[in-house]
Amino acid sequence: MNRFGICLLALACAAMIWAADLPITEVTLFSSGVGYIQRSGTVTGDATVQLSFKQDQINDLLKSMVLLDLNGGKIGAVTYGAKDPISKTLASFAINLSDNPTLGEILNRLRGAEVEVTATTTVTGTIIGVETKRVPAGKDVEPIEVEVLNLVTDKGIRAIRLDEITSIRLLDERLNSELQQALKVLASGLDNQRKPVGLVFSGRGDRQVVVGYLTETPVWKTSYRLVVGEKEDGLLQGWAVVENTSDSDWTNVNLSLVSGRPISFIQDLYTPLYVRRPVVRPQLYESIAPVEYEANLEYMDEGKVMAEAAPPMVGGMAGPPGTTAPRPMNRAGVSLDAMRASTVSAAAATDLGQAFEYAIKEPVTLPRQQSALLPIVNGTVQAWPISIYNPNVHAKFPLYGLRVKNTTGVHLMGGPITIYRDDVYAGDATFEDLQPNEQRLVSYAIDLGVQSERKENAGIQEIVSIKLLKGSLNVTRKYRRVVDYTFAVKDGKDRRIMVEHPFLNGWDLIEPKTPDERTAALYRFTINATAKDGGKLAVTEERTDLQAIRVVDADTNTLVAYLQSGKISPAVRDALQRVIGLQNKINDVRAQRAQKQQRIAQIRAGQNDIRQNMDRLDRTSDLYKRYVTMLDGQETEILELQKDIEDLQKQEDAQRKELNDYVAGLNLE
Repeated sequence: MNRFGICLLALACAAMIWAADLPITEVTLFSSGVGYIQRSGTVTGDATVQLSFKQDQINDLLKSMVLLDLNGGKIGAVTYGAKDPISKTLASFAINLSDNPTLGEILNRLRGAEVEVTATTTVTGTIIGVETKRVPAGKDVEPIEVEVLNLVTDKGIRAIRLDEITSIRLLDERLNSELQQALKVLASGLDNQRKPVGLVFSGRGDRQVVVGYLTETPVWKTSYRLVVGEKEDGLLQGWAVVENTSDSDWTNVNLSLVSGRPISFIQDLYTPLYVRRPVVRPQLYESIAPVEYEANLEYMDEGKVMAEAAPPMVGGMAGPPGTTAPRPMNRAGVSLDAMRASTVSAAAATDLGQAFEYAIKEPVTLPRQQSALLPIVNGTVQAWPISIYNPNVHAKFPLYGLRVKNTTGVHLMGGPITIYRDDVYAGDATFEDLQPNEQRLVSYAIDLGVQSERKENAGIQEIVSIKLLKGSLNVTRKYRRVVDYTFAVKDGKDRRIMVEHPFLNGWDLIEPKTPDERTAALYRFTINATAKDGGKLAVTEERTDLQAIRVVDADTNTLVAYLQSGKISPAVRDALQRVIGLQNKINDVRAQRAQKQQRIAQIRAGQNDIRQNMDRLDRTSDLYKRYVTMLDGQETEILELQKDIEDLQKQEDAQRKELNDYVAGLNLE
């Protein structure tokens, strides 16, 4: 390489900044599964920063990247390898390699190109094409087919067998460059793991540059330790589980953990999209398509349901099985005072409005593909002991629990919590996100010292009122259900027990009149259970049901049953009695009509038998003539019956109209 080339290479290297010179300085992890990564460093003059990303990170990079060139610099282009389908990219070159062509096919596609071919000799010429010929293969052997390259040389046309060629060189530099580029595209398709990204910065002198982008990261998690004693105050220690699954080390980075859940999605910005373009017809034939507009949506504010927390419940509950009074501090165990003194929160908590941030105070160093457990909370919470009974959780025993009030002053992201009571392990629990000063129940062990029973009494049904309104009989019924909860204390220690009772939509709480707490699915009632008498709770609920019955369609027996009900006014009683009387008249007429129709059916059946007998008789016989007289009389009777049926039908229609007109005007309570 000449001196000029060496100088150009040195200048190119000086302008290239690699990722190692632009290290990660800040990391913000979100509980929604994304992380904000910030790199910063110093560049000099015009520089290009070369970064490397996994292919599946490119979409997040294109969607979120932020570039800053401080001290008067300018941001240039961000370059990256396009993710066009390889077949489409290869088809764009002068030599198309997309279909994995053979040497003969490649040479055919180079027809007209000047090449240098080395076989038994070296020949320079222009490619005419490749053809297949049959050549002898030896004595008593079938001829074989071989591909032959035809060239135009300065001495005429030369035919060279491809299997004799040792090298081919394109003399056209443009075609040779196209071939090299196509081969590079093929090679790039083999590496689906990482893609280079170049960031161009323009300016003078030394400048600080910053690169920030979002990328998919593991959801950071929390776990807690809660130490409680005889007092209401307990120590809550929170740890964050952080994982660096990237290919870059975190060295002295500023780490922040955000518990909010911003909306995040992946959109494919990396893959080139090609729009199918319409064919435009002459303007004479062009017409506009009809436009459909979407409907306007009005959003209604449904409001929020706020539930007041129950007052603190202090004292009276025994510890879980196996716990004892506090022992001397020199024993092995978990001491509240020792934990408070030995562990300090490594994070400063900040309310961001839509989220909550834990900013780790000291820089964090975490090698790639490594995880860490970082203390983020170390504060005092209020905790009151209580047993919690829910028959769907355990039908026989309640659970030891705590009512925890978040007095740490910071948001607590949900997670598992290990509880130590009186300096020993008591059990595990879990809770959802907890805002400052918010209260939450947690349960951590089965309370074997109390036996519980839930008994639901048979439902009671009674008619509350009966009304006649515009032809409908409106019957209001009341249903009542009573659930009894009974607790027997077996270990001789008094308790406060919270009973969780299901909230059923449509049922009104009668007794107790108000619950201590109400969730979307539960009532909560608190009772005292003593060693002597145990504890009891009866929950009474009622609901009303309205049934509307069309009077004209109601069965008479049904109306009589309602008539005998005690929940009916004299006016409704009189109206029902008249309705029943009108229905009885209609039923009588209907019965008469049915009898006459039945008589006609009997006559028709007898006539069929007579006609069969007549077919076997002589028409001049006396019996045949008697049958004719009998049929004549029956036909006369049928005509009379049909006339009676028509009259009865008219009578029934008149009576039904009278009934309909009567009930339509009723409005009685």
